[in-house]
Amino acid sequence: MFTNYPSQARATRALLKFCEDHDNHVGSVTVLRSCLRSLECGDLGAALEAYKKIPLGGMGCFNDWLPPAVFSHENLEYAQTVFDALVTQWSLLMRLLLADRDKPEKGGVVERI
Repeated sequence: MFTNYPSQARATRALLKFCEDHDNHVGSVTVLRSCLRSLECGDLGAALEAYKKIPLGGMGCFNDWLPPAVFSHENLEYAQTVFDALVTQWSLLMRLLLADRDKPEKGGVVERI
């Protein structure tokens, strides 16, 4: 499927597949599906809103999950490492879209810390 955001859609698709294959059915997976649909439809605003609804970085967050080893070539360490890598890549690519959208020359406002 054509999308204006191929890298983000590909990373979202890979993370979603991993979650489905490893029986992760938390609410954030539904939001991840919504993010993917929005990316595929070219709706950047909706995709970024979905991204921002997925909590990352602490206890009880989306990435605070220990995926089981479900395939014969996996062990727990491998499954955790793959999940961490997929979440990191997805989040990085989505943050790039967020940063690009918020550039002053694109009409956005940049927060200064």
